[in-house]
Amino acid sequence: MKFLNQDDIFEILKKSLKKHYFIFKSEPVIEIDVDVMASNYNFIIRKLNFSGKIVSFKFKGEIFKRKLTLTEIKGMLESELGGKVDVAAYINEIDQIEENMNSYNMNTVLVATVIKEEPELNKECIMTLIDMATDMNDKEWFVELTNRYNQLR
Repeated sequence: MKFLNQDDIFEILKKSLKKHYFIFKSEPVIEIDVDVMASNYNFIIRKLNFSGKIVSFKFKGEIFKRKLTLTEIKGMLESELGGKVDVAAYINEIDQIEENMNSYNMNTVLVATVIKEEPELNKECIMTLIDMATDMNDKEWFVELTNRYNQLR
């Protein structure tokens, strides 16, 4: 399991957005842009639940912003990282939001958990992979597989 903070998430999103919007040559600028009307807040666990857009991005020199939902963000992260991803939005300073509803964007933080599911391999499969590593002269992979094989004994 791997944890991603907001900076990590934004870097992965930039990479993914550049792939999807390859016509633009500049870096996308990404920021939290909460659709307050499409969100509700759980005061006990300090977690935001969204049915609307939460992040906006635009490329330098472009006029219009595009917005992403948590589901879209999750899909991009899963596509880039190759595993199951859970994305959540939390509030840092609830007191400031209670005083000023416009401060959602400054106090909302994204986090993600990445769960890489490794397939279960039996001894025969690992032996086949060890043979492949030997054929490819991949010493590092050979050692990794040999250690894994020895753990199954």
